[in-house]
Amino acid sequence: MVKSGIKRKNFLLCCVSIFFVGSFVFGIPGVMASYWQETFNVGKEDVGRLMFFLLMGTGSSMYLTGKLQEKIKYNYLIFSGNLICAAAMFFISFAHTMTGIYVWAVITGFFCGFVYIPVLTVVQRLYPDNKGAATGMVNLLFGGSAAAASPVFTMLLLSHGAFAMTCIAALLCLIISTSASFFVRVPEQKSGEQEQSAGMNNSAKSLSFNETIRLKSFWLLWGVWALAGAAGISMITLSASFGAFLGYNLDQYVLILICFSITNGAGRLICGKLADYFPHQQILMVCFLLSGSAYLLLTVTTTLGAASLLAACVGLAFGAMFAVSAPLVSHCFGLVNFGKIFGLVFTAYGFVAGFLGPWLSGFILDLGHGNFKIVFIYLACFYFISSVFIIKIKPVDFNKLTDLHPGLI
Repeated sequence: MVKSGIKRKNFLLCCVSIFFVGSFVFGIPGVMASYWQETFNVGKEDVGRLMFFLLMGTGSSMYLTGKLQEKIKYNYLIFSGNLICAAAMFFISFAHTMTGIYVWAVITGFFCGFVYIPVLTVVQRLYPDNKGAATGMVNLLFGGSAAAASPVFTMLLLSHGAFAMTCIAALLCLIISTSASFFVRVPEQKSGEQEQSAGMNNSAKSLSFNETIRLKSFWLLWGVWALAGAAGISMITLSASFGAFLGYNLDQYVLILICFSITNGAGRLICGKLADYFPHQQILMVCFLLSGSAYLLLTVTTTLGAASLLAACVGLAFGAMFAVSAPLVSHCFGLVNFGKIFGLVFTAYGFVAGFLGPWLSGFILDLGHGNFKIVFIYLACFYFISSVFIIKIKPVDFNKLTDLHPGLI
């Protein structure tokens, strides 16, 4: 049993450790999108492709991180992830083409996984009876960090330029998050072999990795992360181009990204807390239907206020997907192999969502000469399909594991 004081200390360290990495992933692409378009003379597709490389890096590391944390201490992984993400922000200062930005995106996405998966695992171990609230709070800091950081990044960009802005961001991450991550501890952490043997005193309630990937529910969740992930992440780059399309300047249309980021963060906390009391699938279904409707309403939106409000609805579903999916994985498949299973689910977000969402949306916009209606309807369909997928996911009855068959169930 972990003492309450140690729990609170490590929980706070986890929150601090994940803040700046989240601000880089969710804030920098939106703030810098227009700057990169003008500086490098590229189109919306080129900027949208950035998110594909960012997510590809993340998807590449999530499963690997899940396996590494069975052998390497959590704080070492979190520390190295923050250290390299901070170093990558220094690198972006010297990029002179979009190729350099893509390299930054892959590096940041990859080592973001070194922070995200261990932090989620730590807080679920610290608070096994309140997984939803614990992961929701951490996800609030991860996703909502852009709401706090984006106005600062924008101010620094406009007043001091891109070089100063990225260097300051890198230094803050290096000094604050990297330092905090080194002190994260979970006293009862065991090796992967020890956990499989002891079963965390709960072996009857955890599936093996191979049993999990034979389940229909697992692949439905994988599909949700591909489609809903694509629709959600697209708003980060679309916020800039749509704000400019409506006729607003950077210091004005950054409000769209801020509102998206606020609910992206708050939705993680609120929906994570709700996940301790209500069915995870129903929470996500409601959020997906709301966000799909918001994308449809964006097709007739002409004001900054309305666009910001509807972007906030999209942010809510995006944040809920992160916060609720983690306890959903534990609830459906058990906690013993959480890192590897959740890491594999994340590959849908990393390898598919980035292409279907920001990259393809940018391509459609360039092809259609800035016709946002087609893009918004396209993304709305992703949310509606995801709402059907998520409600079909069923937890495994751990008392009937003999029902597992070689095929999908």
